[in-house]
Amino acid sequence: MSLFAPAVILSAFLLFLIQPLAGKQMLPLFGGSAAVWSACLLFFQFALLAGYLYAHAITRWLRPKHQAVFHGAVVLGCLAAPRSELTTGSGSLHLLYALTTTVGLRYVLLAATSPLIQHWHATLHPGGRSYRLSAWSNAACAVALLSFPLFWEARFGVRQLERWWGLAFAAESLLLLLAAAVVYRSGASNPPVGLISGTSWKMRARWLAWPALGCAFLMATSTHLCQIVAPAPLLWVVPLLVYLLSFVAVFEREWYQPSFGSVMGLTGLLMMAGAMLYLDLQAALVLKVALYSGGLFALCLFCHGELAALKPERERITSYWTHVAAGGALGSLAIGFASPVLLRGYFELPLLMAAVGGLCFWRMRRWSRFVRQGAAIAAVLAATPALALVTGYYSGLVEAGRNFYGSLRILDESARDGHPPLRKMLNGLVTHGTQFQSPDRAMEPTTYYGRMSGAGMELSRASGPRHVGVIGLGAGTLAAYGRTGDRFRFYEINPLVIEIARRDFTYLRRSEAAVEVVEGDARLTLADEPAQGFDLLLVDAFSGDSIPAHLLTREAFAVYRRHLKPDGVLAVHVSNQFLDLEPEVRALAADAGLGCSRVANSAQPDAGVFGAVWMLVHGPARAGGPAGPTPVWTDDWSSVLAVLK
Repeated sequence: MSLFAPAVILSAFLLFLIQPLAGKQMLPLFGGSAAVWSACLLFFQFALLAGYLYAHAITRWLRPKHQAVFHGAVVLGCLAAPRSELTTGSGSLHLLYALTTTVGLRYVLLAATSPLIQHWHATLHPGGRSYRLSAWSNAACAVALLSFPLFWEARFGVRQLERWWGLAFAAESLLLLLAAAVVYRSGASNPPVGLISGTSWKMRARWLAWPALGCAFLMATSTHLCQIVAPAPLLWVVPLLVYLLSFVAVFEREWYQPSFGSVMGLTGLLMMAGAMLYLDLQAALVLKVALYSGGLFALCLFCHGELAALKPERERITSYWTHVAAGGALGSLAIGFASPVLLRGYFELPLLMAAVGGLCFWRMRRWSRFVRQGAAIAAVLAATPALALVTGYYSGLVEAGRNFYGSLRILDESARDGHPPLRKMLNGLVTHGTQFQSPDRAMEPTTYYGRMSGAGMELSRASGPRHVGVIGLGAGTLAAYGRTGDRFRFYEINPLVIEIARRDFTYLRRSEAAVEVVEGDARLTLADEPAQGFDLLLVDAFSGDSIPAHLLTREAFAVYRRHLKPDGVLAVHVSNQFLDLEPEVRALAADAGLGCSRVANSAQPDAGVFGAVWMLVHGPARAGGPAGPTPVWTDDWSSVLAVLK
């Protein structure tokens, strides 16, 4: 154990450190959208499964001595294998190829370590507690996941972290070679067996189903939190951390009792239901995240506790963990790919809650009458959010759609309080544009783009024909400022937004300016285009309630400057409920030798205008004050910790 435990712990730590590190490397190269993170998650889930399959195959087909020799050769091959250079690209297939050629082999090797070492430990120590290694592995994963945003990302650049990770991988390789040498010299001898022999299909189905349900809850909770709060990586860390800790809790000690599992599951469902019904539309961020995370932890204890109760004898350890990995992959596919096709909105979490509430009630059907009645009430309360969310989603609905980039809705509000009818575009719960439906007010700029906003003031200046670039389309509201002779060029990554803006709103087609819309990630597109000579370039690419970080780096500002005229203005929309982006924009402007000023406007409910904050970056002659001590974000380094409100 003194050699096997460090090998398992270090491999798990490196496994979960490379996930956010590789994803962060891909963001500025592949568009910084939700599609990048989804593709990364899919790759890592299936690479994990590949590692488990590899460990299972060599332990089934080879004797321990031959396993040690073969695995040692694989370790040396991974150390010697060259890594491809990252290049800019687009599309999930290109991104999956980039991940495969840069981290694929090493990731699969690290993924295979925990089940393989557990098998070797059980072979050499038949009476030992080999499953404790799994608990320690998941604890190391949790430490790596939590330390990345709090320590590594906040202090070191991507290239430096990559070098240190490579050195740590070399140390892990040495541990694996030493572990293989121990197995080789032990003389242990297990006869080869078939890949799927000895376990009933019913048991295999249960090995698949419980981890699939736990992973589905993880992904659905993460998605729901990002919709109601903000699509920030820090909010992805918390659910995944809770998910991993549930594995630690049930595999470190054998305490879980299936008779208690359903009660635990219903408790978790009630916590989530309470948060969903009473907190989703409020700003109680800490309480909101705590309730969802607590509910997820209870549900994962239920799912993974049932899984732990099904642990097989030592001969089937690798088969067991391979089924667990396959179940996780199935859960990821169901939420990440089937849900966007089958569901128009983000209904997966409330529908999962309703289904599991019914499952818990069914498992308690033979308990006492009092308990059955309590379970029935709890199951109904757990299902209530599904009905409430779906009903609210379709109230006033005109059109809806969903893809990798989010869930969009078009709602019509009837006339009230003297206001004419209003049409709204929402991404999750965040409004991305509105338009009055009465002909005389249809071209009034609303939401964040009122005439007293930073964008409105710059666009209202009296001047000759202007060339205006806009990163982020929304409903196309800014086209309302277009005048004869102007040219407006919008950059939008989401094809569904373009379709809705053209079909359901009239800003684009009624504008007096010549309007063109370019589909694709704005930064990648601008990097490939010749200099546009913009008089004004507006950055308004919101995803939920957050600007993608790759649009606020030194390299991004260099791209923007190339496309601006010498006296052009860069306007950055920084309104945000949870992040204070103003200091970062000032730091970037000062780093580029430019001035920066802040323009904030108050809400005007009668005009449909929201309060907004815009940062105007321009020539030094109009400088707005000192930049302050905020460090400059780059493609190599950025951290949201410094800008949290």
